[in-house]
Formats: sequence, structure tokens, C-alpha cells
Amino acid sequence: MKINNHVTKSLVLALTAAALTSIAIVSTSLSPNTVFANHEFATNMTGQEEVPPVDTQAIGETILVQDLPLNQTIHYFVNVTGIEGVTQGHIHSGAQGENGPVVVTLFNFESPQSEVLQNGTFAATNLEGPMEGKELSDLIAAMQNGTTYVNVHTEQNPEGEIRGQLVDIP
Repeated sequence: MKINNHVTKSLVLALTAAALTSIAIVSTSLSPNTVFANHEFATNMTGQEEVPPVDTQAIGETILVQDLPLNQTIHYFVNVTGIEGVTQGHIHSGAQGENGPVVVTLFNFESPQSEVLQNGTFAATNLEGPMEGKELSDLIAAMQNGTTYVNVHTEQNPEGEIRGQLVDIP
């Protein structure tokens, strides 16, 4: 996946820096045999990716970065423009062209919003639906297999206005 937006690149760098800082803080208490795994995922979201497609000018992007070294949380950033009446954002289980259940709630607004600039962190305890009770490694495996997507819901399109499959950033 090509990330060509300056804001996105800056945020990837910031999230990566946060993850690296956590390594420095915790590394003094870890043994030399500790193995670190780094996973970063991203998506560009449009209405054309919805099932069925939605005619909208809205676009968005999501970046997920696994927290190192303990791999117990995932940091996320969601940026959506050209949209109104945003109510929720989720990670869903489902291959491209298929709708699926929510597995992580990224945000749930009490009152509809225009534009979205959200960031946060989730852990295994935040997994829901078919992922409830599982580990983050299970979600990461699904993201690596291309069977997860981010969906942003609005008042006008409660099933989702924009969507994008999450892909592994090598």
C-alpha cells in the first residue's frame, strides 16, 4: 500500500516513535532473549469499498501500530474528511467484498460529528464479536490474512459510508 499523504507519514512516524519509546522504557526489565514482533497496518477508505458501494465524497485513512515490546496494545489513528453525521468507527471481520461483524470499536460518538481525527489504543480486552476472549495475536493474524476492514458509519449510512481493507505495511 502506498501512503502518499504527508499527514499520514507524520502520524506513522509519531506512532512508531511512541512504540520505540515504550521499548526503551521497558527494555531494562526484559531478558536478552525476549523476541519483539512489530506489526503496522493501514487502509485508505472510500465509499466504493462499501458493500454495496456508497456514493460519497468522503475519504479516510486508518493506521494501526502494535505497541512494542510487550505487544499487549495496538495504537490507532483515524482521519476522515468530506463527511457529515459520523456516529461510529469499527474494525470488522470480513474479506474484501463481504460484510462482517464488529471486532473492535474505535470510536462511538454521543452526537454525530463532521470530520474525524481520532486516535487511541485498544487491547485484547476490547475485542468483541467473534474475537471476544481472544488475543491480539488472533486479530493480527486476521489483519495479515486480509480479512479485516475499517468501517466509518454515519446517520445517512448507518451500515457504513466509507470502508477500507486493512493491509500489512512491511
